[in-house]
Amino acid sequence: MNLLFETQQIILNQFLSRDFYPRDLMQKITLDNHITGIFGGRGVGKTTLLLKLALTHGAHEGQALYASADHMYFLDHNLLDLVDQLYKETDVRLICIDEIHKQEHWQRLLKNMADIYPDMKIVFTSSSRIDLIHSQYDLSRRVTLHELPGLSFREYLAFFHQIKLSIENLETLLNSNLDIKISQEAPQILKFFKTYLKNGYYPFSRNFTQDFDFFQALNHTVQKTIYEDIATLHALKTPTLLILEKLYRYTLTLTPGQLSVNKLANALNKDFSDISDYLKILEQAGLIRFLFSSQTGKAALRNPNKIFPENSNLIYANLSGNSDLDALGMIRETFALSHLQAAKIHTTYPKQGDLELQKDTQSYILEIGGKNKTTEQIDLLPNGFVFKEGILTGRGKTRPLYLLGFLY
Repeated sequence: MNLLFETQQIILNQFLSRDFYPRDLMQKITLDNHITGIFGGRGVGKTTLLLKLALTHGAHEGQALYASADHMYFLDHNLLDLVDQLYKETDVRLICIDEIHKQEHWQRLLKNMADIYPDMKIVFTSSSRIDLIHSQYDLSRRVTLHELPGLSFREYLAFFHQIKLSIENLETLLNSNLDIKISQEAPQILKFFKTYLKNGYYPFSRNFTQDFDFFQALNHTVQKTIYEDIATLHALKTPTLLILEKLYRYTLTLTPGQLSVNKLANALNKDFSDISDYLKILEQAGLIRFLFSSQTGKAALRNPNKIFPENSNLIYANLSGNSDLDALGMIRETFALSHLQAAKIHTTYPKQGDLELQKDTQSYILEIGGKNKTTEQIDLLPNGFVFKEGILTGRGKTRPLYLLGFLY
């Protein structure tokens, strides 16, 4: 156990030497429940958040401990062993476990810890969304879950360029002159926006001066997600993981349009149900996003109408320096969907337009495009808007695409 404290001290010293950007989720984690989970894709900042929590709750005073579930300590011990020893021999009452899915039988261990040590607080991270309700150990009442997305465009401006602007709600974006205000406070916002689409979603991109190096690191992160995280969580073998990677690569080359899961299954010579399950695994792991039809019914709920990469940086990493002209439609819609979903705005695929938003009792139709896109498709819709890339300010039913980056 002493090795864990020594490792924590080394990691915290390195952490304190770097810039820290306070994500909004930091303020939402109350630790009211015994166990708190934070999930999100690799590289979005979960470890950073966990280290900050440990520091805030007394890591230097011996009251909190950060540990990664793949630490060599766990070769001979499990989480329950650690919590038991901490509880009996130390003042630690908060334990922060990174990448908990690397610990065998972690769900059972969490249940046991909650039952045996009710005054011990546990915060854990996972690179994949976890289904607590259908867990055989029924952790739904014991665990509070929080999702950490990558940086929004607003957060990117603050972290990379020290331009601090506030979160805005959807109604403000649609019905005010917010774009004029933002363009005055950030005159280079269109330049920043182009950069964000390429390499601004992941905080770790600050470590790289060249796009090529960042894209290489991001592709390596994707590989680790598939061949380590997904493999561990779902106990999958290499042949299945290779199919998952093919599916993921396929989503990066799609043009915006309807997706046929049947055609995809035929192309890969796999059953329809297998492909549906694999796509769900990729979505839970933070590699792709689903867009469902606004229609109801079991089929509509099970199978997405459109599939997007989780964020636009993944598209650019796949291009590896090649022209983005053929991918611009996917890049723009991916940006829009990623921010709308992260802001918890109900978004579906409409019969007319690219996206349909439902906020309270009001619905809106959005068209997404470049600066030359017209409003023809939404002119007759009372709540239709065109969000364009490449324009600084909008008028009438036209808005700059970057505005959606201020939703969280």
